Amino acid sequence: MFSCNNYLSGLSLLGVLALASANRYESEVMNQAMVDGASHTIQVDDDFVICDVDIEVDIVRGNSSAVHIDLSFGGMTVDLANVELCSLNAIFDDSSTTTVDSVVGCVSYGTYQPQGSLSVFNSESSQGSWTLEFPSFSGFNILTQWAVILTPCEGAGTGDPHFKTWANKWYDFHGVCDLVFLSNPKFAQGTGLEIHIRTKARYQYSYIESAAIQLGEDILEVGAYGGYMLNGISNADLDKLDKYTITHQMVSSKQSVFIVELGEGKQIVIQSFKDLVSVKTVGASFEEYGGSMGLLGEFGTGQWLSRNGTVMSDADAFGNEWQVLETEPKLFQMERFPQHPVQCTMPSHGKVGRRLGESIAEAAAEKACEHWGDLKDQCVYDVMAAGDLELAEAGAF
Repeated sequence: MFSCNNYLSGLSLLGVLALASANRYESEVMNQAMVDGASHTIQVDDDFVICDVDIEVDIVRGNSSAVHIDLSFGGMTVDLANVELCSLNAIFDDSSTTTVDSVVGCVSYGTYQPQGSLSVFNSESSQGSWTLEFPSFSGFNILTQWAVILTPCEGAGTGDPHFKTWANKWYDFHGVCDLVFLSNPKFAQGTGLEIHIRTKARYQYSYIESAAIQLGEDILEVGAYGGYMLNGISNADLDKLDKYTITHQMVSSKQSVFIVELGEGKQIVIQSFKDLVSVKTVGASFEEYGGSMGLLGEFGTGQWLSRNGTVMSDADAFGNEWQVLETEPKLFQMERFPQHPVQCTMPSHGKVGRRLGESIAEAAAEKACEHWGDLKDQCVYDVMAAGDLELAEAGAF
């Protein structure tokens, strides 16, 4: 079911992990006069679940005019701006703290909070027609170009460990056991997809030490320093399997990356850095992942759902809920304590083998983690907890 292709030769690990940044869809440069009722559409053919929407608009060369701008998609309309302006080179972003109605002066550059909320498009499929509309307009201005910036929903597990749900929200669970990262028997028209992870305790935290993916009848297990087994055979030849392609690259003696290509830009990425393993989905859509459950939450919403569909609110209870049950298939070749019905071992913060930050100063950790962006705090904690500055080299999912 898998085949192997080593096309990653020479790429850095950070380059691999950058595959899942926000997708930008631009109009052509049009220099279109803006009049009442004017509109312009961008067609997005990619199909993935949306976790964030930003809109970029460039309006130039005009006198001060009352402008009403809307964005429509999937039968929903959001009011971006209803203000007086002459030029606007702006990104509309719900997370901005600057409201568009606070714009003063004729030329406005920057990032603004729209008057409506773009979050109404979250959890929708990206595929379809995105339309910028001008219900009312007075004066003469030119719409030069505009763009839709869509961030896909992706699930991930990494670090000490941190988990990112399908809503791109992070939480921690430190229980030590085998866990259902993702389960979807209907994946790819019944091929089925199961991803299990195994956590291990170290000092006052735990981490993911291995991950196992089952697609159909084949199981790929990845552990420390890039060691792997295919259907129970260590370092098996992956070229002889044909439905899916695995790209395996030893980036260095410490870093290894496996990419399972699912087609149409959709991937499952597993990386190891020393003895830490991380898992991430890329380009997930309802067609393949609809109905998925596990530590990533409900697909499309990211809600923490129990096995019977009850919404949960406590991270520890949710994590323990998704321990691999004794009645479920075991994806790892070797069993390790605890196995259900024995519950996950929760770390005792009163029995610490090393104090947090004993060997790594916070300032050194912050410097090493500068390139992690919004996840810098997670990196700093992990570096200090592990006492290992080199962890920052792995980069953020």
